[in-house]
Amino acid sequence: MKDKPVYQTFRTTDEKTIMFRPLRRSDLASLLPFADSFVKERKRNENLGITSFDRRMTKADEKEFLDKTLKGMAKGRRVSVAAFHRDLLVGHCDIMGRESKDEMHTGLLGIIVMDGFRGLGLGQRMMTIAMNQAAKLGIWAIELEVFANNAPARHLYEKLGFKTVGTIPKKVYRKGRYYDIVRMYIHLSHGRRE
Repeated sequence: MKDKPVYQTFRTTDEKTIMFRPLRRSDLASLLPFADSFVKERKRNENLGITSFDRRMTKADEKEFLDKTLKGMAKGRRVSVAAFHRDLLVGHCDIMGRESKDEMHTGLLGIIVMDGFRGLGLGQRMMTIAMNQAAKLGIWAIELEVFANNAPARHLYEKLGFKTVGTIPKKVYRKGRYYDIVRMYIHLSHGRRE
């Protein structure tokens, strides 16, 4: 598969240059330190709003994730937007299109930004790029889940036009505490086929 082009380059307020592009086969070595940073952060921050990275990832785990991502992209059913600062992977947003014929127009969005790179606008840029790319694939109804107590993420999603569908009480159990999850969606008018 030919490498996809760079979507955009962005300079943060603290003078970091961030490049946004799809993941590539050559990014495998970048995935392990990225994943491990969240495993470590979860240990010190039980409120971290992610449910994955509950154990240290292996090279095989990351290869499987990368293979699925690249395969989905090749089939036109997945969008990947990776954020790199120099050679360091600092964020990733993807939209996985549903496989069911009845739900081909729908997708599930996931996003994660490394500690130290949050609050710089990376999340908004990655999501905007990902949603534009998804619309080009005919994926115009996008869903996501977010921890109810993650006010900054919820604010960002609402700012981008996501609407709350409802709350799933006590969906996540971590270190003796339950967390509610909020489900949100957006319909992208520029991708819709009537």
